[in-house]
Amino acid sequence: MTALADPHTALAAFAGERARLRALAYRLLGSVAEAEDTLQDAWLRWSAVAPGSVGSAPAFLTTLVTRLALDRLRSARVARERYYGLWLPEPEVSGWESDAQDGADPESVPLAMLLLLERLAPDQRAVFVLREAMDLDYAEIAATLGKSVEACRQIMRRARARLAEPAATISDPDAGRRLADAFADASVRRDYAAIVALLSDDAQWLSDGGGMVRTAVNPLFGADRIARFLMGVQRKRGVGFGFVPVRVNGGPGLLAELGGSFRSVLAFDIAPFGDTGGRIRRIYQIANPQKLEHVPGLGGTSVQ
Repeated sequence: MTALADPHTALAAFAGERARLRALAYRLLGSVAEAEDTLQDAWLRWSAVAPGSVGSAPAFLTTLVTRLALDRLRSARVARERYYGLWLPEPEVSGWESDAQDGADPESVPLAMLLLLERLAPDQRAVFVLREAMDLDYAEIAATLGKSVEACRQIMRRARARLAEPAATISDPDAGRRLADAFADASVRRDYAAIVALLSDDAQWLSDGGGMVRTAVNPLFGADRIARFLMGVQRKRGVGFGFVPVRVNGGPGLLAELGGSFRSVLAFDIAPFGDTGGRIRRIYQIANPQKLEHVPGLGGTSVQ
């Protein structure tokens, strides 16, 4: 039994699991703010648990966070259906150099994967995340969700069928960083040919302004259209871009300024090196200010 003899013991047990629980909540919700709120709710409930009543703190907390996140996810899905324009997950942003020694955070998840998870119903998403990301067996998943083992297996099969497109991964973070830097340089120079050369022929530009800032409401398809869009924004507004390299969900990204004012976070989905030469196949622009309140550099934390 896990004895929670005093508040300090309860706090230590929760703190030891916090990083894992946050990763779980973020994968389920696609929102940094919602994940943090879920952990706060979980802590309040955990701190009220009677001492000695829990057999396994990690299992209890996994169940608690999963169920709290699912409640939020079901409500969030209704709001996302009414969302203005394209909905993108909230980005996790860190300074590029801050993770240079150890590489990308192993708990990070690409935006492309989070966007794929939006295809799943809440229960499918929970089973998929618990199995693939948290590495729980089906008996543990069944106990967490209050379902049978066979039901969880069936849910997983349906989830995998809906996730036909594998999430993008990048085996060489430094090469990804060089592509992002080259994209930033070409955009600042307004070099149409250089921008096009960095993009795959079927590249996509996906913007999320939430109806609060001006962005491309509809996705942009093709290297030519994306390059013309980037040049047109600067020409029409009479100002230029500025960029700061960062990690976004563990991969290459940029903080983007326009005319000296912070505008958005850019994340890059890069085709495998050796396939299309490591060109950029998707650019995610998160510009909704409500999704950027936690971004380092805006909330008081510097970006190195």
